Amino acid sequence: MSDVVFKSVLQDKSCEDYLVDIIEGITKIDKECIKRNLVFKNSELTKEEIEEKGKITDLLIELENNIINLEMNKYYYEGLFNKNDRYVTKLKEGMISKKERFAEEKKVMQINFNNFDMFDERVIIKFKMMDPERHLIRSDYMRVTDTEIYYVNLKRVRQKYYNKEELTKFEKELLIMTTDNKEELRKISKGSKEMESVAKKISKLPKEEEMQGIYLKEEQEAFIRDQIRAYAMTDGHAAGKKEGIKEGIKEGKLVGKIESKKEIALNMLNKNMDVKTISELTGLPENEITNLKQEG
Repeated sequence: MSDVVFKSVLQDKSCEDYLVDIIEGITKIDKECIKRNLVFKNSELTKEEIEEKGKITDLLIELENNIINLEMNKYYYEGLFNKNDRYVTKLKEGMISKKERFAEEKKVMQINFNNFDMFDERVIIKFKMMDPERHLIRSDYMRVTDTEIYYVNLKRVRQKYYNKEELTKFEKELLIMTTDNKEELRKISKGSKEMESVAKKISKLPKEEEMQGIYLKEEQEAFIRDQIRAYAMTDGHAAGKKEGIKEGIKEGKLVGKIESKKEIALNMLNKNMDVKTISELTGLPENEITNLKQEG
């Protein structure tokens, strides 16, 4: 469920059949059509190019008249769906800015893999534009490019697995997204060439030095988010709660200002994070962090 690993696995050529199965199982687009037409929109960007431009890439797939955005949502937080909706809006605006004719504009589809319960007990829920009075779905009556949004409840699949309910092959393909335990990966994927390829890829990732660094960075960013959120919601910290995080954390970088920087830095030190990283993420000078370390 790591965003980096999610994208790395699904873009790997050896895992293509697995990705085709996932898209077909969710959207019901014909599997052969997916195989013939699947193109990654941003796979040409190297890691260095992304860092130099200060950009974060989504996992985007072009499929005939569709653009599919795949998102892994490991946690729910207020504003998550607004963030995902912004991706959809940006994609549609991008097609217009390229002066594509409206008649040829591609449909945008977003698939959200959610590791939390939302809406109801279904594993997959599809949303389209609908008239609330008579429940008319607009795209059934005219050729338009209405956005389709799918929510995939990975937690529900995990619960079925824990309860020893019988899973379909497709449900096992979703389940495999939720584990990095080698024995469990082997057990779930056994007998399926599509899933065995994914299990092999996932098992190799921790051995790659660069990927280990990405894991560490993500752990640090998650820790910082939790620290800031906990502080802002603590009773007796009215000022911190009111001020909060003015713009939150954008891709792990602190862009707002809160009064608890020193407390957060001290907690990071207690987690054995290095001074330079703490300085970059909190904005505190390195010498001030070093003093905190000595005082603590």
